[in-house]
Amino acid sequence: MRSRLRFSIALGLAVVLGAWLAYTSLGGALETYAGPTEIEQGTTYRLNGLVAAGAPEDAAERAQSSSGLTFTVVDKDDPDRRVEVLYRGSVPDQFKDGREVVVTGAIGRDGVFVAEKDTMVTLCPSKFSDDPTEHSTGQPPA
Repeated sequence: MRSRLRFSIALGLAVVLGAWLAYTSLGGALETYAGPTEIEQGTTYRLNGLVAAGAPEDAAERAQSSSGLTFTVVDKDDPDRRVEVLYRGSVPDQFKDGREVVVTGAIGRDGVFVAEKDTMVTLCPSKFSDDPTEHSTGQPPA
């Protein structure tokens, strides 16, 4: 009887720890990747798109004001669809016009996507290309 109780407690503990591990492992993966055309108010998204022309070019321009860094993200498939982003945190060196970025956050009442602090990731085009001859510019060699 005593060994059955120990087994039940150990099994219950293993189930709880397994559930916690699954939740923490999958937690970030459960956030939806979306482009500017797909986001809705009240839901957290990983906004994925291209930095629109006019983004700050150098470190001095990227120095954030107290309100944060503001830039525009355009949809990769429909350049007419765009959303303004307010971001606070470190800005990757690769951040520039035309670069694909991912930021996590939610759309505010004013229509501005408010990103969570330090969630910006820039994607290198050559790493995600099917063509192995492409360079970091995303263009095939001349």
